[in-house]
Amino acid sequence: MTKRNGIAKARPSRRATILDVARRAEVSTATVSRTLTDPDRVAEPTLSRVIAAIRETGYTPNATARNLRAQSTKMVLCLLPGLGHSFWNVIIDAVEEVLTNQGYGVIFGDTRNDPVREAHYDRIVRAGQVDGVLLFNGRLPGTDFLQLNSKMPITLISNDIPSSGLPVFEVANRDAARAMTAYLIAVGHRRVAHITGPKGNVETGERITGYCDGLGAAGISVDDSLIWPGAFNFTAGTDAARRFLKLGADRPTAIFAASDEMAIGFIKGVKDAGIRVPADVSVAGFDGIEYSANFDPALTTMIQPRTEMGLLGAENLVARMSGRPADLQGARLPCSLAIRESVAPLDTPRRRTAARRSRRTGHVEDGSAAPAPGD
Repeated sequence: MTKRNGIAKARPSRRATILDVARRAEVSTATVSRTLTDPDRVAEPTLSRVIAAIRETGYTPNATARNLRAQSTKMVLCLLPGLGHSFWNVIIDAVEEVLTNQGYGVIFGDTRNDPVREAHYDRIVRAGQVDGVLLFNGRLPGTDFLQLNSKMPITLISNDIPSSGLPVFEVANRDAARAMTAYLIAVGHRRVAHITGPKGNVETGERITGYCDGLGAAGISVDDSLIWPGAFNFTAGTDAARRFLKLGADRPTAIFAASDEMAIGFIKGVKDAGIRVPADVSVAGFDGIEYSANFDPALTTMIQPRTEMGLLGAENLVARMSGRPADLQGARLPCSLAIRESVAPLDTPRRRTAARRSRRTGHVEDGSAAPAPGD
């Protein structure tokens, strides 16, 4: 006890060191270190004595110092194009589970596809502050960032970077888009519009190609005026709704949006103008975000295996950071079609009546009510 201003104060207890453990267990500090890092190499009863001494002294290994000696930070950087996007939450959960179970901390960086922010994270990586990188955004943070892969593993999730040679865990976008287009055609729709993702995005191109494949397989020519630019967000969907409303009697009967958020934004936009979904127009999305099943109407969509993508990508990175060969050097996973309420067959009596009335008069743009069911 010490006294200051007449008040007795307890001295802070000294933190136990590896030397304290070694003295209590009557072994060398090297043996204690080996017990902590590679216990299979320590024979009984030495192992039991060291473990007991650790418990008795309350010794806690200095992770920072240990990592420096091993030239490891036990940290992983995950770069995403937008942390607030509802698509990423399931993948992030899967990645975090794998990395945490393997003793890694995780830094999540939101690049927003902004070169300035990307340069910031590029500096973090080059400073040796992480052991590996998971890229979700399909972009390299720096012009020569790819060269770092020889020293620090980099794995891609969801978005490929063509010609990078990096392991990528993604979905079969083209196949899924073709299947969705084929489904809409199979239920009677021949005039199908597609709301794309952002320009230059690899997924955008693959989904447009799949959409065109689906039309071609049904003998339907691609109409470029029905391929509308988007951005994987609600705003792009409402923009597409305004485009749709301006078409009058020439409107498509079905919309295939390259993301659920765009599909939901589109539905909200047309419903506000008095257009019924699916009575007047069918709408389908892509992703399988949780909200898509709870929206009104429940959204027909392509469900991405997001948990599997996250788990496989993180496991690949952990193996490579540990110096082990990864079980998989990439995977292209299939999506599954969820058929819900937002799509209706075109050839029902109600849809034929609505279509005839639309051809005669078109829907007015001031939000007037559409024909009631059964008209």
